[in-house]
Amino acid sequence: MSFRFTLAFLAMALCVRDTSAQSVFPGDDWEVATPASQGMDAEGLEKAKAWLESHKSKSGVVIRHGRIVAEWYFGDANAKSKFAAYSTSKSLSSMATGLAIADGKLALDHTVGKYIPDASPDSKKTVTVKQLLGMSSGVHNDPGIGQREDLFSYAIKTAPMDHEPGAKWDYNNTGLALLSPIFHKATGKQIDEFLNERLFRPIGIREEDLTWERREGFALPYSGCHTTARSLSRIGLMVLHHGKWHDKQIVPAAWLAESIAPSQDLNKSYGYLWWNNTTNRFPKLPQDAYAALGKWDNNIFIVPSLDLVVIRQSDLEPAKDHKIAEYYHLVCDAVKKP
Repeated sequence: MSFRFTLAFLAMALCVRDTSAQSVFPGDDWEVATPASQGMDAEGLEKAKAWLESHKSKSGVVIRHGRIVAEWYFGDANAKSKFAAYSTSKSLSSMATGLAIADGKLALDHTVGKYIPDASPDSKKTVTVKQLLGMSSGVHNDPGIGQREDLFSYAIKTAPMDHEPGAKWDYNNTGLALLSPIFHKATGKQIDEFLNERLFRPIGIREEDLTWERREGFALPYSGCHTTARSLSRIGLMVLHHGKWHDKQIVPAAWLAESIAPSQDLNKSYGYLWWNNTTNRFPKLPQDAYAALGKWDNNIFIVPSLDLVVIRQSDLEPAKDHKIAEYYHLVCDAVKKP
């Protein structure tokens, strides 16, 4: 099928300043460079490090032009430490869905009922894959869904419909849980094993560096990935390069552009399980910035115009005054102006 992406946003995503001549991809290991050699200010990055250390962080990585210019670990963490990515996992599920669509196994207008004919109530069967990805399914959002052993059974059979599909935007793990059984029925694979084969291994993420939670035999599509800061960095770098790794297209560029663009008019900051800066969700940061955002700010932050990938991880609940944008401001400000 042809992807129905927003042309203006695609143009912005693909036509930002081309830094490919300066950029590299890591092999088995990353190239580590001084900040100055990649056009960044070391003192500015030290301020970013200080912010991380004072805000209960466990790791932070800054990638410029495909090279590590800063990498920090705090407390008992190190480069091999795996942390829960929480809702950053959603953005990975989005890429799995895009690949399945490119394979002809799924389509955005396919409904829940096509794959789960016993879903209830009946109106749940009319929810589309597009509405699941854009958080407008209308399924009741159970705040305790993550603690339920019957998580998928509840989402399929018990969770009521609070709204007509497409009528209201609601950041909703219960609705998104439906993606996992749909994906399995459509492809014959769990989301995590599909990603291992099609994305993680091809970009050099080792088996020991990533695990994924399952419940009732299904991979959690809204959360569940546990991985290292360097693995998140590889994912971010691949996305920054429009789905390419070296000379191989891993994820279709058109799908990524559509995923980052507004997926509906109810919340234009939200694409298909990615956050964009269309409505200044990241105030005073570059307009083309976008991110995979997870609980407690386990995030992948990407700025194409600066050729920048920024990672932050933690297993600690942040203080009330925690504002992750401050960290991103410090990193972006460390980029030397031409």
